[in-house]
Amino acid sequence: MASAAAIAIALLVVWTGSSFVPFVPSGILAALTLIGYAYTTGFAEPSVVALLALVLVSLLASAVELLSGAVSGRLGGASTRSVAVGTLVGVALLFVMGPIGLVAGLSGTVFLASLAEDSDDLRLAVRRSLIAVIGVLSGSFVQAVLLGSVTAAFAFAVW
Repeated sequence: MASAAAIAIALLVVWTGSSFVPFVPSGILAALTLIGYAYTTGFAEPSVVALLALVLVSLLASAVELLSGAVSGRLGGASTRSVAVGTLVGVALLFVMGPIGLVAGLSGTVFLASLAEDSDDLRLAVRRSLIAVIGVLSGSFVQAVLLGSVTAAFAFAVW
């Protein structure tokens, strides 16, 4: 079964790295990898408690990735609607401009929405757009850290 463990660990490493790739549900793929490995061992390893903990952390990583932009935008003072629209614009621009399009679309939309709300406060609009972008990018980083921890814990549990 060592080869199955090696394959699972390799996949977990791939899913950790894919945290920075748009549209890849890395946390969900990690959870499925863990469950798949446990299935191959008849749920003998890792223990059921360890498996549940690792799956929950993997799913938490996905939730963090999904919610980071909205939460940071709200904390920065931008409306949830402007962050959501900005994310959609960023995703559309992602196909045209690559990763820069995601950042430009999100920051530009939040900036313009903020100016529409408070037309006299340019600094506030810049701050809101920067915080929204930092939140979206930090969500990927936090997901990678969580999935890296899952990978390390899984490797420790099965070897």
